[in-house]
Amino acid sequence: MSNKCNIIKDILPLYAEDMASQDTRDFVDEHLKHCAGCQAKLRQIKQSVDFEPDGNTLPLKKLKKKLRTKRIQTIMFTVTLAFVILVSLFAVLTSPQYFPYSDNLLTVSDNMNGSITIFFDEKVTGYSCSKGIDIDTGVEVYYIDAWNTIWDLLFSKREKQNMVVDTADKKGIQVYYAQNNDAVDVPIYGARVSDNEGRKTLPRLVLGWYFFWALGAFIVLLVARLLLTILFKKKSNVVIWLDRLALLPASYVLAHLLTKGINFPTYSLQRDFSMIVLAAILIYCAMLSGISLYRARKTQ
Repeated sequence: MSNKCNIIKDILPLYAEDMASQDTRDFVDEHLKHCAGCQAKLRQIKQSVDFEPDGNTLPLKKLKKKLRTKRIQTIMFTVTLAFVILVSLFAVLTSPQYFPYSDNLLTVSDNMNGSITIFFDEKVTGYSCSKGIDIDTGVEVYYIDAWNTIWDLLFSKREKQNMVVDTADKKGIQVYYAQNNDAVDVPIYGARVSDNEGRKTLPRLVLGWYFFWALGAFIVLLVARLLLTILFKKKSNVVIWLDRLALLPASYVLAHLLTKGINFPTYSLQRDFSMIVLAAILIYCAMLSGISLYRARKTQ
């Protein structure tokens, strides 16, 4: 073996990796044309280069996949947490602030077609109307309320509110204004309204029951989880599922506190319950993402 071959073989790893300069590559190419030994050495190096990445890059691929998963979990946690804050803030900003009755709050006008129109003051941005039947007289009874919200005052420009009630082909109607503040409903239209004076529109209390049921369920699941942990030192699948299950009532409790505070009576049950459930779903997803991130960091 000549000294030239020794030099070429020292250069071959760089040549095989395409890391040599063009002059060096030309020098090696010229030598390889006439040297079978260096050609064999080059083939051996290339086989080694082709084989090594499969074994060496596997840990790198696993690490890359792990980092990508962690990045996705971080993004999901951040986005979900942001939505929790937005939903909670929106729930507070759109919470109805009911008006107590006053003479300038609304006016009632009879129309030529047999209907009545109720015109609200310009400060009113929303109203609702529920209907029932007076059992004794068979007369239709309407209960209306009016409100505005922080959201409407800050961002929404609504036209003056009014509503029409059709009184044609009816035995008669009675219209009350429900103040929604534990005060007596105020009769504003219809015959024999004095017969029903003293009635109140009471708030719904079911949100309080939901809150304490959720809190009780969380405590029961937490106690069960602690008992299983004591009985079985090794963390079983049952404990893992109990952890996930306990997050459901905990999410509902947190959602209620974020959207309603410690206030349980509600005059707008459907709206309040929908906001709480939406916030609870987002909080649950955020908790799962946060726990996954914590466990991933703990195992590093």
